[in-house]
Amino acid sequence: MSTATKLTSDFDFLTGHFDVVNRVLKPSGEWEEYAGTCTGRTHHHGAVSIDEARFPSKASYGMSLRLRDPATQEWTVYWVNSTTGKLQPPVRGSWSDGKCTLYGVDEVDGQEIPVRLTWSDITAETAHWEQAYSVDGQWQTNWTMDLTRRATEPPALDLPNVTGDFDFFVGDWDVRHRKLDKPLTGGSEWSSFPGTASCYTLFNGAVCIDETFFATKDFDGLTVRLYDVQAGSWAIYWVNSARGILEPPVYGGFGLDDIGILEGPDQHEGRPVDVRFRWTKGDVPVWEQFFSADGGETWESNWTMTFSPRKVTSDFDFLTGYFDVAHRRLTKPLTGSDEWEEFEGTCSARTHFDGAISIDEMQFPSKSSYGMSLRLFDPVEKEWTIYWISSTTMELNPPVRGTWSGDRCWLTGEEEYDGKPILVSYAWSEVTETTAHWEQSFSEDGGDTWEVNWTMDFTRRATEPPPVDTPKLTSDFDFLVGSWQMHNRRRKPALGEPAEWYELDSRMEVFSYFDGAISFDEGWFPTEGFRGATFRLYNPTTKTWSIHWINSQRGKLESPVVGSFTNGTGIFEAPELWEGQQILVRFTWTPGEDKAAWEQSFSTDNGITWQPNWQMTHTRTK
Repeated sequence: MSTATKLTSDFDFLTGHFDVVNRVLKPSGEWEEYAGTCTGRTHHHGAVSIDEARFPSKASYGMSLRLRDPATQEWTVYWVNSTTGKLQPPVRGSWSDGKCTLYGVDEVDGQEIPVRLTWSDITAETAHWEQAYSVDGQWQTNWTMDLTRRATEPPALDLPNVTGDFDFFVGDWDVRHRKLDKPLTGGSEWSSFPGTASCYTLFNGAVCIDETFFATKDFDGLTVRLYDVQAGSWAIYWVNSARGILEPPVYGGFGLDDIGILEGPDQHEGRPVDVRFRWTKGDVPVWEQFFSADGGETWESNWTMTFSPRKVTSDFDFLTGYFDVAHRRLTKPLTGSDEWEEFEGTCSARTHFDGAISIDEMQFPSKSSYGMSLRLFDPVEKEWTIYWISSTTMELNPPVRGTWSGDRCWLTGEEEYDGKPILVSYAWSEVTETTAHWEQSFSEDGGDTWEVNWTMDFTRRATEPPPVDTPKLTSDFDFLVGSWQMHNRRRKPALGEPAEWYELDSRMEVFSYFDGAISFDEGWFPTEGFRGATFRLYNPTTKTWSIHWINSQRGKLESPVVGSFTNGTGIFEAPELWEGQQILVRFTWTPGEDKAAWEQSFSTDNGITWQPNWQMTHTRTK
């Protein structure tokens, strides 16, 4: 079904990001006006439309879920408010002459009132929506939205995170299905088939949406998961693209063992059954469906989905390995000089996060120095951010950002050269299995003209290059190089009461660059729904470390904690904003050859007291 042609484009205009002017009629009869934003997506080839509305001044989200019935070609629209996490009664209707009108019944102050929603004035950049209630047979408009397209994603609302249960599922997946051919008949024949799935969250994790594609079936699936704030549990609805309706939900949640159990009544081939979903988190999550025909006394498994992460990008995989590098560098950029220097070097590169992080260490023997490129792929914006570090300064240069187009990558950024602001660009081209070309250019006229000032030509080599003969700056994190198993204890919530601690296992691989002056690790947290990486950069002047965190779901270099080792213990601190509250965060390292420990703590009183909320015990495996 995933290769089917487009079914409808009715709500395609809403795809993307919008600024929204809201006008709401108050009980006093006065109109209140406030700003908001909206981000819309479509699924099932246009037959499902979902948007998330953000209301900063109201500290809340809203979501519209629109489903098109393929038989009647009528739309059913549900509204969800983040303050409750529940589906409101639906409205139904269709488009005619460029206008969509939908009718339903709403409940206001315990009274059922007819409601009408209308979409009109649709252009490529704008749209108008309004809601009206019928009182005594007369329609009165009480809420309007005027939408204007914007180029960038709106900022998230600064609200507490009420749940992260399905954060582990965010991303793109390859799916292996195994389905019982004839449930509840005593049959034992199973069918296996491949599929894919894509998942994202809304409401800061309290809504989870996934679209599941069945290449060999005549339908696709969509799952809508809503977290009920008051009940502290999930309602999960299934949408079959062949029917275009919400199936009866299952209800439940996750225990401290990270197993999710959700149940509800349903019908199977005309007979009432109970349905159970079981989620098992991990590096390879598993979902399983069961039916019971005897009121839950016995359960029969009839469908399993095993999810494997789909590779997000392979853009810089070509650079993995070892290279000889021929350098040509302009000695006096932006002066009109044509004097170039040539020198030889080498490069060692690897990827992390299945290709979404690329790191290379450049060795410059004749310069007695190193260089490093740290490349981070943003999985949302589909864009690369690249930072350059030279061992001569041990500082992160301002980043460049850009993308690949065909066989060429072009990235630009702002920098300062000789005291004046300029633009800098990186370009990758002529990539083969054994060679590649890179060049850097400067512009001092806002990008109208560019001057190439550094080129590198890469040729693959079979062996690892020798290290550069430079003085060793530090050995602080040398103890951490290698592979580790980690036992984690995490506090939930990190601050506040009541709280509870839960435990999980993870693993980590650690690498060293610049002869120990840069430390990098990649960590796998199977039940938490993400990978984590840590980038540590040593400052030889202050003799301190800056430690940055990278979450695989965001692909960004987070603000660092800064500190050093004293008497065998590393303390690293920094201010941070946590769920709208200004705090201090502290990392504490206790080194060891085969055992090590790390702890994260928060302080709300400027460091007078500290609340630990995450502890890791490391055991070396390699």
